[in-house]
Amino acid sequence: MVNDKEAKAPHLYAVDLDGTLLAEDKTYDHAQFDRVMDLLAEQGSYLAIATGNQMPKIQQYMAGHEHHSNLYYIAENGAIIHNQGKDLALWSFSPELVEQTLKALQAHPQFGLVISCRNGSYVPQERLEPIASLILAQIKAKGIQVPDLDESNPLSALRLFYPNAQLLTDRNQLADTVVKLALTSSGQEDAYETLAMVQEALPEGIVATSSGFGAIDLILEGHHKGHGLEWLANHLGVPGQQTTAFGDSGNDLEMFRYAGRALAMANSDPVLLDEASLQIGSHKEGAVLNFIEGELTSAG
Repeated sequence: MVNDKEAKAPHLYAVDLDGTLLAEDKTYDHAQFDRVMDLLAEQGSYLAIATGNQMPKIQQYMAGHEHHSNLYYIAENGAIIHNQGKDLALWSFSPELVEQTLKALQAHPQFGLVISCRNGSYVPQERLEPIASLILAQIKAKGIQVPDLDESNPLSALRLFYPNAQLLTDRNQLADTVVKLALTSSGQEDAYETLAMVQEALPEGIVATSSGFGAIDLILEGHHKGHGLEWLANHLGVPGQQTTAFGDSGNDLEMFRYAGRALAMANSDPVLLDEASLQIGSHKEGAVLNFIEGELTSAG
């Protein structure tokens, strides 16, 4: 627990979504979340959702909490910093780097591919069936029930994670700002071997990072969640030692290395444990909100 002096200083909590805040069915306790945000506001502190998800999906998850001015987003694995309907910072791919990366990925047709942009997401036509099949297989393997899923429409499966996904038939028509390329594998492969294989094919300046559940995000080198957390902490005037990060996957590693405290979930990738200050409970039992609320209540 933090002591009284630390409790009164502004603090920044950075919380991953999948496997961390969200339970298996992608839900969390909304009433408890509001209580936590109100407690943070009372001491002038902040919470950032730090995730590989794109903004439209994050906004679906966080609907109803828009009134919290101390709620920030580190989206697309660090590419976007957002608050109260406004992008505070954005780092994007150059058109040349997008083309080089897509060309490199031609050697790996087994992966599903999404071009994730600031305002939308696009799937090259030849990648639509592979990514839809992979997503459907994962949903069935986990026993997740999706009432509105139309298995005959590949875009329906993709829109579970990319709400405004569109088919891209001509890359020359891609005018949106590219912030990330996302790959989907079956999840059955060795994650580290797969990452190494993908990384070897990528152009200079692009890094592959694991987002869990067979997802691999291709991001700008140096612009990961850790960079996003550091930028936001500086923007808010919060010292690095007054930040706490919660996560479970490989894409949380740099955030753990920056944060003053790094808390790994019980379900974490083992690679995080060496960087963690503490291991807490599971995302299935709401461990993140329980920890923060308990800490803020005790400190108060």
